[in-house]
Amino acid sequence: MKKLIFIAASFFICSSVLAETQYPDAPLGLKWGMTAAELESQAGAVLQTPTNDKNISVYSLKSPPMTLPGFTEYFVLVHKDLGAMKIIMNQEIKSDIYGTKGKKEYFKYKEALTNKFGKPKDSFEITGLKIYKDSDEFYQCLSYDGCGCYASIFIDHLTLQLEGIERGKGNLNITYESELFAKYQANKEIENENKIKNGL
Repeated sequence: MKKLIFIAASFFICSSVLAETQYPDAPLGLKWGMTAAELESQAGAVLQTPTNDKNISVYSLKSPPMTLPGFTEYFVLVHKDLGAMKIIMNQEIKSDIYGTKGKKEYFKYKEALTNKFGKPKDSFEITGLKIYKDSDEFYQCLSYDGCGCYASIFIDHLTLQLEGIERGKGNLNITYESELFAKYQANKEIENENKIKNGL
């Protein structure tokens, strides 16, 4: 459930807020705007736990047209009218006390994304700023606010992040956001403003 809340929420990177207008094409052989029915037939989409927004559904993809080595989880945020608008790919990292495997995978995909999209606009590769400063506390540090961050932002709406879960365990995430997702966020903001205006 915690994972789905993270997926459905607006994506954040180390407390940085960005507002740009460059959007990547959808990955995995998919297309932005695909309907739930299309995702079910072409990528084995399975509906996950409902979100707080009745217009939004989260689907896991069991058989996307293309996959990434080491990645086992693929999620799509689907709007009932706009269709597929955000895709999250996840690689689980286990038994990696010092973060060796996680960092290797992070830099491998950072290089691949750089080759395709150009140098990241921003990169954060910092650990040991607070509490968890020992080398065997790599993932604890990444999970603790203000201690560390491994993330790279490509063309603003494409992000690579290594997140900590617990000792020796983390996730490598690649998140693609479309212009449809930006449209949804803008509409949601207007909707909330109207609720405040009408409710006071």
